[in-house]
Amino acid sequence: MASNTSKRVDWSPGKRGKAVALREEGYTYEEIAKRLGSGATKSGVRKLCIRVANTGSTKSAARTGRKSKLTQQDVRRICRLALQDRRRSAKEINNIIRTSGVQVCDRTIRKKLYENGLRARTPRKKPYLNQKQRQKRIEWARVHKEWTEEDWDRIIWSDETKISIFGSDGVKFVRRRPGEDLLPECTTATMKHPVSVMVWGSMATHGVGRLAIIEGNINAKMYQKAVLEAKLWPTIRDLFEGDPQKCIFQQDNAPCHTAKSCMRWFSDHHITVLPWPGNSPDLNPIENLWSRLKVMVSRQNPSNRRELIEAIIQAWYHLITSEDLRRLVHSMPRRIEAVLKNKGYPTKY
Repeated sequence: MASNTSKRVDWSPGKRGKAVALREEGYTYEEIAKRLGSGATKSGVRKLCIRVANTGSTKSAARTGRKSKLTQQDVRRICRLALQDRRRSAKEINNIIRTSGVQVCDRTIRKKLYENGLRARTPRKKPYLNQKQRQKRIEWARVHKEWTEEDWDRIIWSDETKISIFGSDGVKFVRRRPGEDLLPECTTATMKHPVSVMVWGSMATHGVGRLAIIEGNINAKMYQKAVLEAKLWPTIRDLFEGDPQKCIFQQDNAPCHTAKSCMRWFSDHHITVLPWPGNSPDLNPIENLWSRLKVMVSRQNPSNRRELIEAIIQAWYHLITSEDLRRLVHSMPRRIEAVLKNKGYPTKY
């Protein structure tokens, strides 16, 4: 037996406009329906004309759609389950609420989470911080919270990093058609053991320091000779007129950095070392400088170790601007505020 129900068909904008124009010319609803044809009815024309008279538009009113199977209480429970365990999937949440008689698909759960701002995202990778480390970060932030820009301008920030030939050039996209995903121009080459260089560098508000290319594993003796004596001391001469009393040196707590021989060297040269909380790369602005440096180096497309070193030196001394350095160093008050607000946990920096 055939069904008497028919699917609603919306009129095209042109058809609606023609009906309104005919009505303005004085035609009756029935006459307009006959002229339009294609299933147009007298009542349909009448409803359209009334809508135009009331709203000034020929567009149909928004449809409410089918009533949701989920109540507001169900939605609140779904969001609560997601917040209780941030890694809980929509399928797992659905399995839980089904025990209370709610029958919806996993897609509906995802939609409700999305509508409430709970989108699925790849978690950021951040250093693990135990309670003691978080407390030290909070204490350090409180001590330095009142520092001015002039105080931060005295700091020489330092760190090591590894730069590879196949380094990051930021997120890149390619345009391709279906089936072209393996074309050479649509792929990014990778290597199991790419050519890389370990470098040590330092920066301050007014310029970058001397760059050191590190060969092999670094220990306290090598750090003192190849970095502190060969690079840090000339950097103090370049940026602070050779007066160690005008600056404060920052380094992390790596064993080779805090060895007795190195600390003795700092004391002999009257260099103040900034106390530093462990596992806190987000408090060191040079970390952001490394990211920018790697992008600059990658854009030069070095193909071997010699070209890689040349690209690093070129970018370090000629492409980094004083405005970049000033902006990074003067972000310290915001970094400290973020640590305090986040109760010692890692921040966005």
